[in-house]
Amino acid sequence: MGRRGPISDKDKSRLSRMLDEKYTYKDMASIMGVCTDTLKRILVREGLAEFDGAKYAVSPLHKTRMKTWKRNCLKCRKESTLPKWQYICDRCKSNNEAYNIDDEFIYHDASVSRE
Repeated sequence: MGRRGPISDKDKSRLSRMLDEKYTYKDMASIMGVCTDTLKRILVREGLAEFDGAKYAVSPLHKTRMKTWKRNCLKCRKESTLPKWQYICDRCKSNNEAYNIDDEFIYHDASVSRE
């Protein structure tokens, strides 16, 4: 499963334009390279459309409304603003996902030398 991330401003404006031009959701999903359910979730998350049903509801813990804290990432040690109780920055986490490394193995203590 792919990692959900923010869509670019270019994609957001393209979706907005396609909605104005009355594209079908199937056509829009095909252009964006996602299924129609994923497209609808993106439209709701970005505030471009509303749909009935819990299937498309935006979580109250969505990152725009989530409590955050400023702390050092356990992996790269750079200070980042992270969602509360997240200890690994999004960059390090996505790098590990690209290599299929489980979350349990993300932490590496840089203060301990490897021999």
